[in-house]
Amino acid sequence: MKYPFLFLLLLGSFAGLSQKQGLHGQVFWVSGNQMPGPEAILSPNQGAIREILIYELTSFKDVTQVGPFFRDIKTRMVASIVSNPDGTFKVKLPPGAYSVFTKEKNGLYANLFDEKTNINPVIVKSSEYAWKTITIDYEAAY
Repeated sequence: MKYPFLFLLLLGSFAGLSQKQGLHGQVFWVSGNQMPGPEAILSPNQGAIREILIYELTSFKDVTQVGPFFRDIKTRMVASIVSNPDGTFKVKLPPGAYSVFTKEKNGLYANLFDEKTNINPVIVKSSEYAWKTITIDYEAAY
């Protein structure tokens, strides 16, 4: 073959097109008083348009945290996508473990953690789309 690198490049491109796994879900914005009571201002979960950043699995040792926001993430970002007006999103990813953040004006946001201090983790398995609900609630009181 005269151009083996071209063949490998094309093969890699087609392999990426055949990915049948990744991440899909919905982003919600919650704010205000969420406590029960007569003065509660319960806001319904509202779908939110946000840029969603997907990194290799990230723990607290891999970031700088300022309040509820993160920056200086030392792991590699592998994908990003903007959610639809209703908050839904879908992105192809290879199988693996990832951390999911939303981009906010004060930094990256995530509010779920596992027992190993991994930030907003999700596992993508071969031939499956993992579901992730993302609730942005740093302006909510519970």
